[in-house]
Amino acid sequence: MASVMAGSRVAMMVTDPTGPDNPITYVNTAFERLTLYRRDDVVGRNWRFLLGEDTDPADIERVRKGFASGDDFVVTLTSHRADGAPFRNQLFVTPVNDETGNLTGYFGMLRWVDADEAALRDPRTISSETMLKELQHRVKNHLAMVVSMIRLQSRREITAASFDDLSHRIEALSLFYDELFQAGERCEGKVPDEVEVCPYLQRVADAVTGLEGRSGLALELRCEDVALPVDTVARLGLLLSEFLTNAYKHAFSGRDEGAIRIDLTRQANGEIRLSVADDGIGLPAGSTWPAGGKSIAEQHDDSATATGSLDTQGKEGATGLGGSIVDGLARSIGADVLVTREESGTRFEVRVPAS
Repeated sequence: MASVMAGSRVAMMVTDPTGPDNPITYVNTAFERLTLYRRDDVVGRNWRFLLGEDTDPADIERVRKGFASGDDFVVTLTSHRADGAPFRNQLFVTPVNDETGNLTGYFGMLRWVDADEAALRDPRTISSETMLKELQHRVKNHLAMVVSMIRLQSRREITAASFDDLSHRIEALSLFYDELFQAGERCEGKVPDEVEVCPYLQRVADAVTGLEGRSGLALELRCEDVALPVDTVARLGLLLSEFLTNAYKHAFSGRDEGAIRIDLTRQANGEIRLSVADDGIGLPAGSTWPAGGKSIAEQHDDSATATGSLDTQGKEGATGLGGSIVDGLARSIGADVLVTREESGTRFEVRVPAS
């Protein structure tokens, strides 16, 4: 896991205020690297395990008041790694509410700072803090998606595999925020309205491959230079994570070798197309895409192409969580998701209109 996000600069965690003592439900790999705690040792615990003898009680009280306020807050405090060593960090916390306004989660970002408080007055540090505050604001809509995923998952059979899939989805978002942070550094401290798609898709592909890939499966990514609005890029990364995870887990059942190809292209009419094609075992006959999905057959009456559930290569069925998430993500950016049964394997394609 530690190698998956080796370039990440922002540690992240998600907590559940509806659970006993607001337990942590997710941390990214950058969090593991910063704190030296493994994810399995963190999930289910309150964030207070990071406190220690060098933590100022006044800072602890500021954090307590921040959580109680119901608003975004930032606190700089001393935390402790798993080996007991103290370190200074800025903690950025954002409450996450559902569509009815009920508090459903907290999202925290931790950034290591120099032990010398004077470093906080360094223009570069101030610039980084401004970027993280902007990310904190932008993150809310994306976190609402994560909360929806968790709620959908809680209504289904809870298995180790299902929570593994959920962690992949949140990992894809954490990669995106790190990509935004680096883009902001390149833009003199301002998070851009548009970002290049390919670097982010490459990181998502590397992360999923690191977690799910096998030596006999080859992955090829071909990207044209495309810049899109931040929200669109975030959703394309989540869609890629769904397609690629599904392919690795289900498309090559009973096979040791195969190939997956990812393509991102801009069409002459400005439409953006993201496709993930494999040469695996293919979708079973009769599979149907979840309600709301659109088949290329419906558009072009192509008998070689049909609708199909992403999950029917696996075991969730036509109404599986993965298919529901794909449908929701596509709808949120006005895109069509097309599923093609090819001579060998399956191709999933997202078509984002030029507008």
